[in-house]
Amino acid sequence: FLNMMGLRKKKIFAIGYNKSGTTSLHALFQSLGLPSYHGTKWRECNDLGLLRSFDCFSDGIPHDLEKLDRIFPQSKFILQVRELEAWIYSRLSHIERERAANIYQEGNPLWDATEEAVKSWIKLRNNYHLFVLSYFSERPNDFLVVNFTKDAEAANKICRFLGYSSSIYINPDKNKNPYKQPPKKHLEIVSNSMRELKIPQQEMKYDIYCPSLVSEQN
Repeated sequence: FLNMMGLRKKKIFAIGYNKSGTTSLHALFQSLGLPSYHGTKWRECNDLGLLRSFDCFSDGIPHDLEKLDRIFPQSKFILQVRELEAWIYSRLSHIERERAANIYQEGNPLWDATEEAVKSWIKLRNNYHLFVLSYFSERPNDFLVVNFTKDAEAANKICRFLGYSSSIYINPDKNKNPYKQPPKKHLEIVSNSMRELKIPQQEMKYDIYCPSLVSEQN
Protein backbone atom coordinates (compact mmCIF):
# COMPACT_ATOMS: atom_id res chain seq x y z
CA PHE A 1 0.00 0.00 0.00
CA LEU A 2 1.83 3.05 -1.27
CA ASN A 3 0.62 6.57 -1.73
CA MET A 4 1.68 8.96 -4.50
CA MET A 5 4.86 9.86 -2.60
CA GLY A 6 5.95 6.24 -2.54
CA LEU A 7 5.43 5.96 1.21
CA ARG A 8 3.73 3.06 2.92
CA LYS A 9 0.38 4.35 4.11
CA LYS A 10 -0.13 2.62 7.44
CA LYS A 11 2.26 3.45 10.24
CA ILE A 12 2.17 3.28 14.03
CA PHE A 13 3.16 6.44 15.84
CA ALA A 14 3.68 6.59 19.61
CA ILE A 15 3.02 10.29 20.04
CA GLY A 16 3.38 10.73 23.81
CA TYR A 17 6.33 12.30 25.58
CA ASN A 18 9.56 10.51 26.35
CA LYS A 19 9.96 8.95 29.82
CA SER A 20 6.50 7.41 29.42
CA GLY A 21 7.37 3.83 28.57
CA THR A 22 8.63 4.43 25.04
CA THR A 23 11.47 1.91 25.33
CA SER A 24 9.00 -0.77 26.36
CA LEU A 25 6.70 0.21 23.50
CA HIS A 26 9.60 -0.14 21.10
CA ALA A 27 10.34 -3.60 22.50
CA LEU A 28 6.68 -4.59 22.09
CA PHE A 29 6.65 -3.46 18.46
CA GLN A 30 9.80 -5.47 17.78
CA SER A 31 8.33 -8.54 19.48
CA LEU A 32 5.47 -8.32 16.98
CA GLY A 33 7.98 -8.39 14.14
CA LEU A 34 7.41 -4.76 13.20
CA PRO A 35 10.31 -2.59 11.95
CA SER A 36 10.51 -0.07 14.79
CA TYR A 37 12.51 3.14 15.22
CA HIS A 38 13.19 4.43 18.73
CA GLY A 39 14.94 7.80 18.67
CA THR A 40 14.53 11.50 18.10
CA LYS A 41 15.14 12.01 14.37
CA TRP A 42 11.61 11.13 13.26
CA ARG A 43 10.10 13.95 15.36
CA GLU A 44 10.87 16.60 12.75
CA CYS A 45 8.48 14.79 10.36
CA ASN A 46 10.65 15.80 7.40
CA ASP A 47 12.97 12.81 6.92
CA LEU A 48 10.93 10.84 4.41
CA GLY A 49 13.67 8.26 4.02
CA LEU A 50 13.52 7.46 7.73
CA LEU A 51 9.72 7.48 7.76
CA ARG A 52 9.71 5.14 4.78
CA SER A 53 12.13 2.69 6.41
CA PHE A 54 10.17 1.79 9.54
CA ASP A 55 6.59 0.97 10.48
CA CYS A 56 6.67 2.15 14.11
CA PHE A 57 8.07 5.29 15.74
CA SER A 58 8.55 6.28 19.37
CA ASP A 59 10.53 8.44 21.82
CA GLY A 60 9.03 11.91 21.96
CA ILE A 61 6.27 13.93 20.36
CA PRO A 62 6.08 14.79 16.63
CA HIS A 63 6.55 18.41 15.63
CA ASP A 64 3.73 18.19 13.10
CA LEU A 65 1.10 15.61 13.96
CA GLU A 66 -1.24 16.79 11.22
CA LYS A 67 1.48 16.27 8.61
CA LEU A 68 2.07 12.67 9.67
CA ASP A 69 -1.65 12.04 9.62
CA ARG A 70 -1.91 13.54 6.14
CA ILE A 71 1.09 11.73 4.62
CA PHE A 72 0.22 8.37 6.20
CA PRO A 73 -3.56 7.97 6.14
CA GLN A 74 -5.05 5.00 8.00
CA SER A 75 -2.16 5.02 10.47
CA LYS A 76 -2.51 4.25 14.17
CA PHE A 77 -1.61 6.73 16.89
CA ILE A 78 -0.83 5.80 20.49
CA LEU A 79 -0.67 8.47 23.19
CA GLN A 80 1.38 6.86 25.93
CA VAL A 81 1.00 8.69 29.23
CA ARG A 82 2.41 8.57 32.74
CA GLU A 83 1.54 10.08 36.12
CA LEU A 84 2.74 13.69 36.09
CA GLU A 85 4.90 13.52 39.22
CA ALA A 86 6.66 10.30 38.21
CA TRP A 87 7.20 11.68 34.70
CA ILE A 88 8.86 14.85 35.99
CA TYR A 89 11.17 13.00 38.35
CA SER A 90 12.14 10.58 35.57
CA ARG A 91 13.03 13.50 33.29
CA LEU A 92 15.07 15.21 36.01
CA SER A 93 16.95 11.97 36.69
CA HIS A 94 17.60 11.54 32.97
CA ILE A 95 19.19 14.99 32.81
CA GLU A 96 21.37 14.21 35.84
CA ARG A 97 22.53 10.97 34.20
CA GLU A 98 23.40 12.88 31.02
CA ARG A 99 25.47 15.32 33.05
CA ALA A 100 27.24 12.50 34.89
CA ALA A 101 28.09 10.86 31.57
CA ASN A 102 29.24 14.17 30.06
CA ILE A 103 26.70 13.92 27.24
CA TYR A 104 24.43 16.73 28.40
CA GLN A 105 24.20 19.53 25.84
CA GLU A 106 23.90 23.01 27.27
CA GLY A 107 21.78 25.71 25.74
CA ASN A 108 18.26 24.26 25.76
CA PRO A 109 16.30 25.93 28.59
CA LEU A 110 13.44 23.48 28.11
CA TRP A 111 15.72 20.51 28.84
CA ASP A 112 17.25 21.42 32.17
CA ALA A 113 16.83 20.61 35.87
CA THR A 114 15.33 23.96 36.83
CA GLU A 115 11.98 25.18 38.09
CA GLU A 116 11.42 27.16 34.91
CA ALA A 117 12.01 24.05 32.80
CA VAL A 118 9.69 21.91 34.94
CA LYS A 119 6.91 24.50 34.81
CA SER A 120 7.30 24.60 31.04
CA TRP A 121 7.12 20.78 30.84
CA ILE A 122 3.89 20.71 32.80
CA LYS A 123 2.18 23.43 30.76
CA LEU A 124 3.38 22.09 27.42
CA ARG A 125 2.32 18.54 28.24
CA ASN A 126 -1.08 19.73 29.44
CA ASN A 127 -1.74 21.68 26.25
CA TYR A 128 -0.36 18.98 23.97
CA HIS A 129 -2.42 16.17 25.53
CA LEU A 130 -5.59 18.25 25.28
CA PHE A 131 -4.82 19.05 21.65
CA VAL A 132 -4.28 15.37 20.79
CA LEU A 133 -7.47 14.31 22.57
CA SER A 134 -9.41 16.93 20.64
CA TYR A 135 -7.73 16.07 17.33
CA PHE A 136 -8.74 12.40 17.55
CA SER A 137 -12.02 12.93 19.39
CA GLU A 138 -14.09 11.48 16.54
CA ARG A 139 -11.61 8.80 15.46
CA PRO A 140 -11.58 6.09 18.15
CA ASN A 141 -10.37 3.43 15.72
CA ASP A 142 -7.20 5.40 14.96
CA PHE A 143 -6.26 6.48 18.46
CA LEU A 144 -5.42 4.86 21.79
CA VAL A 145 -4.44 6.33 25.15
CA VAL A 146 -2.47 3.97 27.36
CA ASN A 147 -0.47 4.21 30.58
CA PHE A 148 2.27 1.73 29.80
CA THR A 149 4.02 2.16 33.16
CA LYS A 150 0.99 1.28 35.32
CA ASP A 151 -1.56 -0.67 33.28
CA ALA A 152 -0.79 -4.38 33.36
CA GLU A 153 -3.06 -4.81 30.33
CA ALA A 154 -1.31 -2.12 28.27
CA ALA A 155 0.42 -4.54 25.90
CA ASN A 156 -2.80 -6.45 25.28
CA LYS A 157 -4.72 -3.22 24.68
CA ILE A 158 -2.11 -2.06 22.18
CA CYS A 159 -2.07 -5.39 20.35
CA ARG A 160 -5.85 -5.49 20.07
CA PHE A 161 -5.83 -1.88 18.89
CA LEU A 162 -3.36 -2.86 16.16
CA GLY A 163 -5.50 -5.79 15.06
CA TYR A 164 -3.53 -8.66 16.58
CA SER A 165 -5.15 -11.71 18.13
CA SER A 166 -6.35 -11.81 21.72
CA SER A 167 -3.31 -13.78 22.86
CA ILE A 168 -1.72 -12.78 26.12
CA TYR A 169 1.03 -10.22 25.63
CA ILE A 170 3.25 -9.39 28.57
CA ASN A 171 4.29 -5.78 29.06
CA PRO A 172 7.98 -5.50 28.15
CA ASP A 173 9.78 -4.06 31.17
CA LYS A 174 12.55 -2.08 29.50
CA ASN A 175 14.55 0.86 30.79
CA LYS A 176 12.68 0.85 34.09
CA ASN A 177 14.64 1.76 37.18
CA PRO A 178 13.50 0.65 40.63
CA TYR A 179 11.78 3.46 42.50
CA LYS A 180 14.14 5.62 44.49
CA GLN A 181 13.36 8.62 46.64
CA PRO A 182 14.12 11.69 44.49
CA PRO A 183 17.00 13.82 45.74
CA LYS A 184 16.11 16.82 47.87
CA LYS A 185 16.87 19.31 45.10
CA HIS A 186 14.41 17.58 42.78
CA LEU A 187 11.75 17.47 45.49
CA GLU A 188 12.18 21.21 45.99
CA ILE A 189 12.02 21.93 42.25
CA VAL A 190 8.77 20.00 41.89
CA SER A 191 7.25 21.42 45.07
CA ASN A 192 8.03 24.99 44.07
CA SER A 193 6.75 24.42 40.53
CA MET A 194 3.48 23.00 41.81
CA ARG A 195 3.00 25.91 44.16
CA GLU A 196 3.68 28.53 41.50
CA LEU A 197 1.33 26.84 39.03
CA LYS A 198 -1.27 26.28 41.78
CA ILE A 199 -1.56 22.58 41.05
CA PRO A 200 -3.25 20.53 43.80
CA GLN A 201 -1.28 17.57 45.09
CA GLN A 202 -3.82 15.04 43.83
CA GLU A 203 -3.38 16.25 40.25
CA MET A 204 0.29 15.26 40.34
CA LYS A 205 -0.99 11.67 40.05
CA TYR A 206 -3.00 12.44 36.91
CA ASP A 207 -1.55 11.02 33.72
CA ILE A 208 -3.26 13.09 31.00
CA TYR A 209 -3.82 16.66 32.14
CA CYS A 210 -4.32 18.92 35.17
CA PRO A 211 -7.84 20.42 35.30
CA SER A 212 -6.56 23.25 37.47
CA LEU A 213 -4.34 24.50 34.65
CA VAL A 214 -7.26 24.47 32.23
CA SER A 215 -9.30 26.47 34.74
CA GLU A 216 -6.46 29.00 35.09
CA GLN A 217 -6.34 29.46 31.31
CA ASN A 218 -10.07 30.02 31.14
